[in-house]
Amino acid sequence: MKNVLVFFGGKSCEHDVSIITGVLTVNSIDKQLFNAIPVYVSQNGEWYTAEVLKDIEWFKNKDLTKLQKVTLLSGDDVLYSVKKNRLKPLFKVAVAINCIHGLHGEDGTLAGYLKLCKIPFASPDVFASSVTIDKDFTKVFLSGINVEKLPYVRIFKESYYQNKQTAVKMLVKKFSYPVIIKPCNLGSSIGITVAKTEEELISGLDKAFNYDEKVIVEKAITGFREINCAGYKKGDKIIVSECEEPITANEILSFSDKYQGCKGGITKKFPAEIPKELSQKIKSITEKVYRKADFNGVIRIDYLVLGEKVYLNEINSVPGSLAYYLFCDTVSDFSKMLTDLLNEGIRKEIRNSKRQFTYNSNILTQIKGVKGGKSR
Repeated sequence: MKNVLVFFGGKSCEHDVSIITGVLTVNSIDKQLFNAIPVYVSQNGEWYTAEVLKDIEWFKNKDLTKLQKVTLLSGDDVLYSVKKNRLKPLFKVAVAINCIHGLHGEDGTLAGYLKLCKIPFASPDVFASSVTIDKDFTKVFLSGINVEKLPYVRIFKESYYQNKQTAVKMLVKKFSYPVIIKPCNLGSSIGITVAKTEEELISGLDKAFNYDEKVIVEKAITGFREINCAGYKKGDKIIVSECEEPITANEILSFSDKYQGCKGGITKKFPAEIPKELSQKIKSITEKVYRKADFNGVIRIDYLVLGEKVYLNEINSVPGSLAYYLFCDTVSDFSKMLTDLLNEGIRKEIRNSKRQFTYNSNILTQIKGVKGGKSR
């Protein structure tokens, strides 16, 4: 039976949301095919495993002293326990899946470490993750593949506070109100503000810079509909979901809207009640983005639709609950989807292992000596 590491938690503002995704995933993996091992990453960045991590109730009064501390080593596909600075091998790992939203997970950090450990993973790779976690880099990427997005300005924290008045005047001149302010490297709508006045603009920038060193400011459109669409890879085929429309009484979908049932509430129309041509256009963009960024694993893309215009708003390389609800009617269906994802991750690593990574040269034999750090 193949051992699967399911990573969740992490040093991120989305820590608790990641726990929900991780616990759902670890319990949905097919037990006949895989041995699912939860790896909880604490808010201090330490790794733990234990059977209790499969129970969401445990996290309401969690006690880390009851858990087993674990780690991986570069070049080694074994999960080790850590006790009194000693390592003990626990499991040989066949594949891993990333359920960490935001920092050190969704940003490609974990993908890079798993590659160093030669562990296959059923989640997006380093490039796709790092580009799409950063809203500024996402827009640069979208420009390169001719996908429409809202105009924006990026601002760095240090330069902003060095000349605050000039920056505000530039933004007011470029965009008429309202504008929307976003930290570049956060998800779940954390730190996002809609500003309708200069006072709100300054307050929103201060708020965003509490979370990130770089923010973007966009022209906020009104009267739009938010449409979501997800995709994942199975063999050479990209499986694209039907479109979904989340609806809220608020100006934007906030963290509370998404996860806490805030006042005003949120409802979801699935499939979204949009014309067939519009639905197909969104699905085509989703497939295009998936292929161009060379994704693997499951992603969800959020769009803003205004009339016939479709703007790509955000790419989630680790969507909440792995966006299973856009593909699956039952837990059994989700289990099959996870099997596809895990097997695809293993197949990709097998393909990569057949590549030649070394090149034998004779340059070292030609060097007669090295002294003081310089060849002679």
